[in-house]
Amino acid sequence: MKTSTFIKMRNILSTLFILTLAFCAFGNDGVYLTKGSVIYPTQETKITLDKEILSFKIIDRIAYVNIQFQFNNPENTDRKLLIGFQAPTATGDVSDALSNLNQINNFRIIQNGQILPYKLKATECEDCELKEPEEFHFSQSEPGIFVYLFEITFKPGLNQINHSYNFPASNNVAMDEFYNYILTTGSKWAGGKIKDLTIHIDMGHNKYFYINDIFGQNAKWSIIGSGKVTSDKFDYIDNETCRMVRILNGKLQIKVLDFKPTKNIEFGIVSKYSFSVFPVYHDMYKQGLIVGIGRLDLEGQYTKKELRLMRNTIYAQHGYEFSSPDLKAYFDQFAWYMPDPNLKMEDILLTEMEKEFIEKILMKEKQ
Repeated sequence: MKTSTFIKMRNILSTLFILTLAFCAFGNDGVYLTKGSVIYPTQETKITLDKEILSFKIIDRIAYVNIQFQFNNPENTDRKLLIGFQAPTATGDVSDALSNLNQINNFRIIQNGQILPYKLKATECEDCELKEPEEFHFSQSEPGIFVYLFEITFKPGLNQINHSYNFPASNNVAMDEFYNYILTTGSKWAGGKIKDLTIHIDMGHNKYFYINDIFGQNAKWSIIGSGKVTSDKFDYIDNETCRMVRILNGKLQIKVLDFKPTKNIEFGIVSKYSFSVFPVYHDMYKQGLIVGIGRLDLEGQYTKKELRLMRNTIYAQHGYEFSSPDLKAYFDQFAWYMPDPNLKMEDILLTEMEKEFIEKILMKEKQ
């Protein structure tokens, strides 16, 4: 039976607090920089959101977001609507200066090849009065929302709107990086649903990441490129199950029809240098010594078997197929392991941290 490496995540969060506290540059509360949001009208009963293609591409901890909307105006005349896009302020263990800095960059709305003008406002809550940003002083205890306001004229029939922006990753003691997207505002259009929703998430080469499963049983999950949606799941977010996705090279695609968004999207990486929250060797978990590279106390006492498994975990995460029966049997139990029979050891490009990690283990193996 294969072991699900992410089951019962909450049971180990207290251990993660101890293990990661010294390595979290922003303290143990975490840093939650911002959330993107579907554009939405303040009130709409006629125009429907017929199609949305939502694409995330992560590069150096920056989420580049591109969205294609297709709206339907059933009336025979033009309709001009005032539209809002909300971007909550940074919260968590952040300075007041960061709380008052809008984290959304390169915001653009394009209709018929033209970039639309907007005004940046701010407010204390979604239903509060909009004012100029300089009229507020946001903080950890008093967060707020930046709001982009712009007008769109919807012609009769189908209307194509393109939207793009970028924002930085958030992090906390449990996650190296994560990204949020406010999807629930899609329900503010007529009918309260997105008729045809497609989501693409491109985290980059050789990644293992989670996404909360808010899309229902009829959603179709697939990989464009090479990778797989694994059997691993965990309950990191309250009342939500997250699914784990293994990407060698490509992106995740989720498609769902007649979707009524009641929850928002979160996805991210638990540990950049370890595909398992649990230690690579399960007996070490009892000692509370290892979570991943950069979080390993190499001053501890390990057997040669343990050190060998730890060292080869790096190569396993790159997809190396082991010839040793014991290594093959050990790594086959992990859902993230995807051995490539064509990959040679000399073709694996290790990061500097991975090289240092392996060198330290080799030194201990010689002792």
